[in-house]
Parts: sequence; structure tokens; C-alpha cells
Amino acid sequence: MAQQVETKVGKYLYAIVAHPQGCDPGTGTARAVAGRYGPIGIDGGEVYSIPDGQLAAVVSDVPNARLRPERRHLAAHHAVHKCLMQEGALLPMSFGVIADSAQAIRRILTLNRDAFIEQLRRVENRVEMSLVVKYDVPNIFEYFIRTHPELKAYRDQLFGGGRQPSEDDKIELGRLFDRTIRDERVELTQAVVETLVPLCIEIKENPPRGESGVMNLACLVATDGQKAFEQGIFQAAAGFDDNFSFDYSGPWPPYNFVEVHLQT
Repeated sequence: MAQQVETKVGKYLYAIVAHPQGCDPGTGTARAVAGRYGPIGIDGGEVYSIPDGQLAAVVSDVPNARLRPERRHLAAHHAVHKCLMQEGALLPMSFGVIADSAQAIRRILTLNRDAFIEQLRRVENRVEMSLVVKYDVPNIFEYFIRTHPELKAYRDQLFGGGRQPSEDDKIELGRLFDRTIRDERVELTQAVVETLVPLCIEIKENPPRGESGVMNLACLVATDGQKAFEQGIFQAAAGFDDNFSFDYSGPWPPYNFVEVHLQT
């Protein structure tokens, strides 16, 4: 007879919050129900809080093994964060943190108490908004040749008159293109940041997404300042032509503005 192997159960950690909360799984809106959130977790698991003093960890039960970052798992992870946002400040955890037991969760809360409380106070009544700006052109190299005379002159010098450039020439042209696009990204980002600074508590510049990316900004904004922030985006975009696209989104949990280094 085959022997059944017992699967150990772990506690999947979604976030740290200041108080137990609850969430209506039908509407995604928060409600105070003694730290119960409904079956909205990984694989439909019941999400609940484990309190310890001033803090609580929001968890669900999962097999205590490495969890694959599949789309459905990531969607559930972020859905819980969205639910928690309705009620107040949270420290969102990175995907895949699993503790052995409720006792281990409470130990995490105890060891990190001061850091957790400090960061919760820092993001209270604040949300994250994101802004991604891209070059909206068919060919970014040809666009830069067309809009930067020095780059065009060097390209024409290398390829003019049927000349076949050397590999070193091609490498140097590539370097000039990289420097030009890098310098323009810095200049354009500074212009947008200057417009948004008065509307944000903090702005973090993340690396642009892909070669067509111009800037990728994470902005910490007061909860009641979202409308003014959106108006600031339109004001910044007015200084750009149709060769650029602006895409802003949010509100999100403050992913870019909390640093949770767990002491275990």
C-alpha cells in the first residue's frame, strides 16, 4: 500500500498592516470583520490576519513549498493588496514569502516591529502613482537621425558616397546614438519631474522600459491629491509633441517606497 506523504502547510505573507481589517470578496472593498478577508488569496485560499500588538500580518494557508510566479498567483497576490488599500496603509510584501507557522509570523512582527511601524506611518494616507513615457515612433534610430543633426552628420559621413564603414566606425556610431538618447532621456525626465515635484511627496526614477522608453516614474502622492497629480501629468504632456506617449496608472500600494528587509 502506497504511503501518503503529508504536505506541510505554510503561511503565505501578503502584507503588514496596522490593524486587522476585512474585505468583501464580491466587491473588492474593505470592511472591518475581525481580520477576515474572504477566499481571495492564492488558489482561492481564505485570507486572514495574524495580529501581534500594534501590527498584523495578512496571510493565507498554502503548501509550504516554493510557489511558482504564475499569472494566477501573481493576480491573487495583487488582488489582496488592492483589497487592503481600501482600508488604510499597508506594507506590501514581495511575491513568494512563506513562513512555517503563525508563531513564525508573530516572530517576524516582533523582530521588525519598529521598522514596520515607522514605514506604515510614512505611507499613511498616501498612494503610489506611476508614469511611463515612451517614444511613439516606428523606428527610434531613424527618429533620432531626423531630429539630431550631429547624429545625422556622422551617419552620413560614414555611409556617404557608397563608403563601407569599418566595424569600429559602426561601434562608434552606436555609442554616439546611446549617448544621445541617454542625454535626452535625462533632459526630458528633469522637465517632467520639475512639473510633478510640487504635487508629490516623493518621486523615484526607475530605469526606462526598453529602448523606446523615455522615463519610468513612481510617484508617492497624498490620497486626496490624486486629481491634482493627474492634472500635472496633462500639464507636463503639453510640452511634448506626438512622437511621445504618456501612460499613467494607479493608485497602487507604495511598492517603490517601502523597503521591507525581514529579520527572521
